[in-house]
Amino acid sequence: MLQHLFILDDDDTTSLQRQLQRKLIDAILSGYFAAGSRMPSSRKLAETLGVSRNTVVAAYEQLIDEEYLVSRERSGIFVSDHLFDEHAEAQSPAVSDAEQFDWQGACNTAAIESSRPPYPDNWEDFTYPFIDGQYDQSLFPLNQWRECSRLSLNVDEIKSWAGDSGYHDDASLIHEIRTKVLPRRGIQAGTDEILVTLGSQQALYLVSRLLMNTTTLLTMEEPGYQGIRQLAQHNLCPVRFAGIEKDGIALDEVCPQTRILYVTPSHQVPTAVTMSREKRDALIQRANHDDFIVIEDDYESEANFISNPNPALKSLDTQGRVVYISSFSKALAPGLRLGFMVASPALIQRARQLRALMLRHPPANNQRIMALFLSLGYYDMTMRRLYQAISERWQELREALNHYLGPYIVTSETMGGSTCWVKGPPGLNSQKFAAAAAEKGILIEPVDRFYSTTERPESYFRLGVRSLPKDKIRPGIEQLARLIDDIRADGDPSFGQHLRGDKLKRFLSGVTFTGHTVFGDPYRITLFADGNMEGVEGHNDEKKDTGTWWLKGNIWYRQWQQWSYGELLGFDIYVTDSRIHWVRDGKLVDAANYTRP
Repeated sequence: MLQHLFILDDDDTTSLQRQLQRKLIDAILSGYFAAGSRMPSSRKLAETLGVSRNTVVAAYEQLIDEEYLVSRERSGIFVSDHLFDEHAEAQSPAVSDAEQFDWQGACNTAAIESSRPPYPDNWEDFTYPFIDGQYDQSLFPLNQWRECSRLSLNVDEIKSWAGDSGYHDDASLIHEIRTKVLPRRGIQAGTDEILVTLGSQQALYLVSRLLMNTTTLLTMEEPGYQGIRQLAQHNLCPVRFAGIEKDGIALDEVCPQTRILYVTPSHQVPTAVTMSREKRDALIQRANHDDFIVIEDDYESEANFISNPNPALKSLDTQGRVVYISSFSKALAPGLRLGFMVASPALIQRARQLRALMLRHPPANNQRIMALFLSLGYYDMTMRRLYQAISERWQELREALNHYLGPYIVTSETMGGSTCWVKGPPGLNSQKFAAAAAEKGILIEPVDRFYSTTERPESYFRLGVRSLPKDKIRPGIEQLARLIDDIRADGDPSFGQHLRGDKLKRFLSGVTFTGHTVFGDPYRITLFADGNMEGVEGHNDEKKDTGTWWLKGNIWYRQWQQWSYGELLGFDIYVTDSRIHWVRDGKLVDAANYTRP
């Protein structure tokens, strides 16, 4: 019986001793081992569980120290008689459903339920989880965080954070944020302009409670972050929406009556579009002219892979009307739940007072660990490592989408980030597509929750790269492409005239193909009569590659040095008056415009 009660896992990262301690405590508190009852001997329990006797002895000794067990000389080890003295006797009176108190009716009608994450709780069981915002153990700086945790438990450190500091945050963390984190975004701030929060969501909640009401008009991005829309609903605040252009929010759709503007300029939620420097300047000028507040949610500022990050809106603010919100959780681990806001001292003071109604401050020990992590340079080290890893995954995703889904999808033009906003082929229902993908072990994110109305595009979905390693991205996208082929609703397109033999050879010799990648970057490919080919990609021809091509029967073969993974691939060629189509196994692989000399 005991071996079934105490199942220990050798593969668990928790030690066998700690696992056994937990199992023993559960058995005691559940009543399996009653108060005053004798425990199995260490030798017998060790033999039953197949572990060393020292493991059992150590577990027993720990529980004796914690007063779950008592040792009686020459008698053995017993469950403490007084363990449940302070516990009230549990009772479960029978109450019918009709007699249950109506908590639903008692709750404030303005209260809302936050939306659940768009992925299942067991997302780690899926082979290809293309989701965002989850913990990746391979990217977490475990040794450095463990060292800072240990340092925070030094006697002197404990003295400095364990006492009652009132409503103030850890001074060392404020210093590190002010001198190491904010300058990276071009922001200068005093100690009275920074407030530590339980993640960026708490900062948004504080700001919404202080600034939103029935007479303040909030304008936000559409599609946009549903969390701010829900907070506006909670505060009975009217909301207007402005669309997203290739360089950020459409400022001409921001109405003059706007009192609060919420934006995610670094990588817009959910399209990942980066707001240009020109639009940032224009936004600040507009805010000054129309006298509205700007909430800048800078949740992912460090992930620009094509160009340097633009300065934060807060760094361009000369009138103190920008509220800057950011978080450490996105970079390190979602469970950390530690963020901060930067604003004028008057707003920070009010936010601190409001925060005190919920909690005086985020746990001081966690703040001190984060301060040590910053002061020892580990945060900068982690950012460099994270930047490299996410950049490689992002580039791998771009390559895979171009290779497998080029003719079927369009993506937003982005400078980086950890997600990709994808427009699927016409007729694709993203909800049904996501369900079908999940059955194949692939998690993608439908985007309904980012829209305010029921009129939303059906074919859009989002892919994230934080939750799966680089080597799983390509096979995951390959399977996703097969699924699109199977369920695509637009039927087989008309490819045009099928070229064969000498006609195919004459057509290809000297032809130039032009088009755009799924990310909107232009490309140009030229085939030379001697069997060589060259290609350039990018607005300034940043990427170049060379390769060879030849014909075998009626099939055109080509192989790049680097592009398309350097694979040898063969295609049937179909043309219309201005378009060429690469077709394999009766399915469209890619298409482009063409010109001939």
